[in-house]
Amino acid sequence: MSKPTLAVIGSGVAGLSAAWLLKENYQVTLFERQDQPGMGAYSVDVGEENNPVTIDIPLRIITSGYYQELFKLYQTVGVEIERTDHAGAFFKESGEQIFHYKNYHFGKRSYSFLNSPNRFARTNISHAYEAKEFLWRLRRSRPGNLDQLTFGEFLKHSGDEDSSFIKLILMPMLSTICTCDYDSIYQYPAKIIVDYLTCGVTDEGVWKAKYGVKDIVGRLTQGYQVKTGVATRSIVEDTQSKTLCVTLENGEQSHFDQVVIATQPQHAATMLEQSAPDVASALQAIPYEKSEMVVHRDQTIYPHSWQKLSPVYYSVDPKAERPMATVCLNKSMPSVKNCQPVFQTWHPTVDLNEDKVLARATFERPLMNFNVLEQLERIKTAMTNPNNRIWFCGSYLGGGIPLLEAGVRSSLAVANQLGVSAPWQE
Repeated sequence: MSKPTLAVIGSGVAGLSAAWLLKENYQVTLFERQDQPGMGAYSVDVGEENNPVTIDIPLRIITSGYYQELFKLYQTVGVEIERTDHAGAFFKESGEQIFHYKNYHFGKRSYSFLNSPNRFARTNISHAYEAKEFLWRLRRSRPGNLDQLTFGEFLKHSGDEDSSFIKLILMPMLSTICTCDYDSIYQYPAKIIVDYLTCGVTDEGVWKAKYGVKDIVGRLTQGYQVKTGVATRSIVEDTQSKTLCVTLENGEQSHFDQVVIATQPQHAATMLEQSAPDVASALQAIPYEKSEMVVHRDQTIYPHSWQKLSPVYYSVDPKAERPMATVCLNKSMPSVKNCQPVFQTWHPTVDLNEDKVLARATFERPLMNFNVLEQLERIKTAMTNPNNRIWFCGSYLGGGIPLLEAGVRSSLAVANQLGVSAPWQE
């Protein structure tokens, strides 16, 4: 007996993991509008002519305490990981130092210490104390109504609203992690942020796939058909054949028993405007923010010699909507250590020398707030209909910050609803 057919639209980590999980029980076809699977759509070679070194844009860094399902997926398919260093150096846009720390790694643990010749400066010490005290309080106790508070309300409730550590260090870090404005972080449900901060990331440090996204994509695209360079226009039910008709932008049509939509919510909405307007309106109501990432060799972006700084440099302007964050890839990643100096900057706020720019990429990430959580419940409710055949997964649906882990969690949920368990769930 032939397997039922299933289409996966979109090939971020949610789409790739959904297709991989479902391939044994379904005849899977994955559609991706980019010329290569989306998770690996943006990368650049920063090595020498005879020694290529490919860098993912953006960098995909993970920690085992938060990315539990992703770690299990990597282990199952054989993705090797290696430690990477993302210790931070925080400076005001004027060049004045705010805070500077470095990491030491011992086994699976990571320990942070003050850094720079000014390590014992009053502000450095006070910010270190505030950081330790704040994280200690987060782990020790939480308000009973945490589920009902925004992160901004939580900070006000805890008396940390005006803390220099919060405004000049924690908020720039969270803004960079979530790739959104400060105001959007303040509107996040507090529990999502608190869960992330207490997951162990400050104790375990961060890791990355040793051979990058290309290796991940190669392992997750085995055993089913992949069609790239094809954008999906619409998904409608064919009442005559009792299948779902997937129409591509080029006019090509294919019919499937089930469809998993793993695109950003605003793109998913356009595919369903005619066939499922209620779900489309919920998807369309999920806001997102755009970000620019630049890989370059322009050392003038630093206020001081980059060699003396920790791997991640934050330029913080309290009046700006978000910080500028620059990763020195030579210091952060073992594979880039011996390359020419190369940097990856999120949200550049200064003009870069275009002759030193290697690549630019613009990407979108959904935001989380209480209105979004209501929209997500509408989408999840639609998927509980006994006759449902259109499924949704993506980082916005996995719970928590819309990162790789949430993408995998959402694909697991869809697989489980379709009667499939992951190897590590059995």
